[in-house]
Amino acid sequence: MAQFDNVNYTFYSSTLGRAVVPDEASFDLYKTENILFVKNLVADGLVFEREENGIDSAVCMMCEVDYKASLIESGKADNAVASESLGAYSYSTGGKVFDSFVDKNAKSVAEQKMKWLRLYCDYVPGVR
Repeated sequence: MAQFDNVNYTFYSSTLGRAVVPDEASFDLYKTENILFVKNLVADGLVFEREENGIDSAVCMMCEVDYKASLIESGKADNAVASESLGAYSYSTGGKVFDSFVDKNAKSVAEQKMKWLRLYCDYVPGVR
């Protein structure tokens, strides 16, 4: 099996046991961009597969990161609001569920993607 052959919704949901991305169409929106990004890192000798299907697993998780970020950006992430009051004192917490995960900026999304890449693969940054 060639590299990136397992970057599909079936592998993501069955083998990895993930369900954040709800369907294949949503998964496929982010698949190509993430494959091309990792393919360049592999070609440059910066990423090496540490375990079987490690690169494919990392790319699938990167698609999940993009999906979560798109929910926040579109305002479709679930709201979780909690508040309490005692006399004149009132305290509220809330916001979107994924706000702590992705802070609506490209830097934090990129950091999350690199986290998954490092978990599944050997990443050797630097000039080669």
